[in-house]
Amino acid sequence: MFDLDKWTEIWATIRRHKLRTGLTMFGVFWGIFMLILLLGAGKGLENGAMANFNVAKNAVFLWSQRTSVPYKGLKPGRGIQFTNDDIIAIRQNIPEVDVIAPSNSMWGSYQVTYGTKTSAFEVRGEYPDFLKVKPNDITSGRFINDRDIKEKRKVAVIGTRAQELLFADKPPIGEYINIKGAFFQVVGVAKSRATPGSPSTPTG
Repeated sequence: MFDLDKWTEIWATIRRHKLRTGLTMFGVFWGIFMLILLLGAGKGLENGAMANFNVAKNAVFLWSQRTSVPYKGLKPGRGIQFTNDDIIAIRQNIPEVDVIAPSNSMWGSYQVTYGTKTSAFEVRGEYPDFLKVKPNDITSGRFINDRDIKEKRKVAVIGTRAQELLFADKPPIGEYINIKGAFFQVVGVAKSRATPGSPSTPTG
């Protein structure tokens, strides 16, 4: 039952203590706001982590490093480089491996030029099977294929970010970009990603 006297008393108390009432209301509002903010941030981190787990979840990545101990007269600190012979050896000795996709990464950023526009990107050499290991959306053109490898074509797949910075609204397919003095023909554009190892930058 609605009690008019009680609500009148409550309203009178609020009017007498405006500052205290205002601070209380602000504290409640701020607490709810921070709770919503933390819940949203936590959900965003969870979604980001789950997205990373879903990329190449059945893959193993190997990087060469330097030796830490001497071996048969060789000094420690030697740099180890994988070769195509290692790929052949893995295929012959580990038949359970379905796909092997070698990748040659040029560490750091390199200047990539198209016409008068220049920007810095990570540059990597990829094999056609790369998309079987880490799928990505090719927004236009195509990815590297076996014929490119066999004929040693100088072709490149760039990311959408590189397309925006170098080409703006101009279609990049068929155009040539300059990477460290060597010209590569753009054959495709892949969706840029923040995940390391994806074709988010010029590769060829």
